[in-house]
Amino acid sequence: MGGAQRMKATVALTILLAFSASQTSHALAIGDEIAHYEAESYQLTEENKRLVNTYLRMFRYYTKRNFSATRTVRVLMSNYPQHVEPILHAAFERYPKSYEHIIKAAINAEPAFTKDIMAVALHTGVAKPAELVRIAVEAEPAYADEIVTEVGRVNPEEVEELVRVAVRVEPEMADSIMQSASASQPEKVEGIVHATLSVLPDFGAYLKSSLSDLINLVTGNDTDSNAITGQREAISVLKGAYRAGMSYEEVQAIADAHGIDKQQLAAAIEVQQ
Repeated sequence: MGGAQRMKATVALTILLAFSASQTSHALAIGDEIAHYEAESYQLTEENKRLVNTYLRMFRYYTKRNFSATRTVRVLMSNYPQHVEPILHAAFERYPKSYEHIIKAAINAEPAFTKDIMAVALHTGVAKPAELVRIAVEAEPAYADEIVTEVGRVNPEEVEELVRVAVRVEPEMADSIMQSASASQPEKVEGIVHATLSVLPDFGAYLKSSLSDLINLVTGNDTDSNAITGQREAISVLKGAYRAGMSYEEVQAIADAHGIDKQQLAAAIEVQQ
């Protein structure tokens, strides 16, 4: 038996001895629990606390065999992704200074669990929210919009900085990041647009089209009851673009395409000057 096979066999044996027969159903509950937690009420279940202790023993075991923290995380996450919560709690507890390598190793091993990995990192407070966004987007750029939305949901007051960091790391996802963040926090759309566009080198036709798409997103299918709110949000999009450096003529052209009153737009932009 090769070294890799012996290692996997040891992992499997240790886990099987430690975990109960109800492992699978409980693991599904863990995933649902992590994905929907609220920061102020997040708590480890008693079962997860026991699993953290089990994984701490496993980290010590592999450390003695010269496994790095990242290698151990990759092995455990690959074999038991349903235990993302106790694995990461144990990893952060044992190697608090290696949080960046741990997060990237976990995401690289199981990118589909990126949201859950971020939830644990946020709860344990291993780094500031913006730093966590940078690390996660670098590890899995394709999930940049989901990462910003999740971290922004827990830290709504920091959403503009989170957007700025994510767009700086992965500018090709700017459109998706801007739209997802705006849909999650429509009351902050002006700041989100400003944060997005202020990081990018130029506006170009692509971004102008993105702004029009965003206006359609925030206004939706307006009825008489929500038309006023929709127009206010549309103007917030344009104010954010203007603050970021888009010319008044470009902003006006987008406003015209969406039937936004010129006088109302002029009055709103004037407040920003």
